[in-house]
Amino acid sequence: MSENGMNENEFSNVKSKKKTLFLGIILMLVAASLFGTLGTLTNFAHQAGLSPVAFAMWRELLGTVSMFILLTLGVGRPPKKERIPITQVPGHQIRNICFAAIAFSAYSLAMFYAFVELTVALALLLFYVFPAIVTVICAITGVEKLNSPKLIALLLALGGGTLAVVGQMFGQTVQISTLGIILALGAAVGMSIFYLIGRNGYPNLPPAHATTFFLAAGTLVFVICGVAFGEKSALLQPFHDSSVWFLLIFAGLVGAAIPTMLMLTGIRLIGASRASTLQIFEPVMGAILAAVFLGQQIYSIQIIGGLLILTAAYILQRKSEPIDKVSIPQSEIKIQNIE
Repeated sequence: MSENGMNENEFSNVKSKKKTLFLGIILMLVAASLFGTLGTLTNFAHQAGLSPVAFAMWRELLGTVSMFILLTLGVGRPPKKERIPITQVPGHQIRNICFAAIAFSAYSLAMFYAFVELTVALALLLFYVFPAIVTVICAITGVEKLNSPKLIALLLALGGGTLAVVGQMFGQTVQISTLGIILALGAAVGMSIFYLIGRNGYPNLPPAHATTFFLAAGTLVFVICGVAFGEKSALLQPFHDSSVWFLLIFAGLVGAAIPTMLMLTGIRLIGASRASTLQIFEPVMGAILAAVFLGQQIYSIQIIGGLLILTAAYILQRKSEPIDKVSIPQSEIKIQNIE
C-alpha cells in the first residue's frame, strides 16, 4: 500500500493519468504557440506580394507534403504490425472524419472572409467563443464532465484571450459588419464541430493520418476558391518568385502540419473541452511574435491575458477525472486519455 492508502495498481493508474494529462496540456500549448505564428507569417506573405488565398492554399498544400515526408520518416506512424488497413476502419469513422474535414474547411473559409469584413482582432475575439461552445456541448451530452476546475480554467482562459486580442485593437480603426460577425461566429461553430468529432470520432485513424487528410481537403478548398474568384495567377506566383518558397515551406510545416497533428493528439489525450480551452493561448503567442518580428507594441493587458491562460493550464493539470469509456488505441499511444 502507498502512503495515502492506495495499492500499487491504483497508485500507478493515478500516475499514468497525471502523466497523460500533463503531456496533453503541453502538446496543446505547443500547438497553440505554433498556430500563433500564422499572423506574422501572413504579414510577411503580404509584404512579399502573396494574396491571402494563395498563401492559405500553399500553406495547406505544403503542410500536406510535409506530413507525407514525416510519415515516411516514421513520425506519427504506428509500427507496421499495429497498423489498421483503411479497408478495416469502420464506416462510421470514415464518415466522421469526412464530416470533420468539412467542418475544418468551413472554419478556414469563414475565418478567411471574416478577416476581410472585420478588423482581424475583432474576428478573433468572436471566434474564440468556440471553447465555451465545446465545453457546454460536452457537458450537455454527458461526454465530458463540467467540474469547478474546468469552469474556472475556461473563464480564466476566455478572459485572458479577450485581453490578448483587445490589445491588438489599440490604435486601430475597428471595422464591423453584420456579415463579418456571422462569418466569425460560423467559424467558431465549425471549429467546435471539428474538436467534438476529433475527440473520439475516428479512433482507429492516427492523428498524423487525419492531419494529412484535413490539410489535403483544405488545399482543395482554397484552390477552388482561388480559381472561382479569379486568382488563378496569384496561386502560381511562387513559380515566378522563388524568394517566397522558404516562407511557404515554413508555414506549411510549422504553421500547419506539426501543430495540427499535436492538436489532434492533445484532443484525444485530454478531451475536447480542456484542449479547446488551451487553444486560446494562440493569440497571446501571436501578439508576442508580432512584437518581436513586426515591431508591433505589446501591451500590459496582453501580458496579463497570457498569464491568465497559463494559470488556466495550471488549474487543468491539477486534477484528473476518471478514464473515459472510449480511449485511444494502444497501438497509437501507450497511455490512456483523460476525460
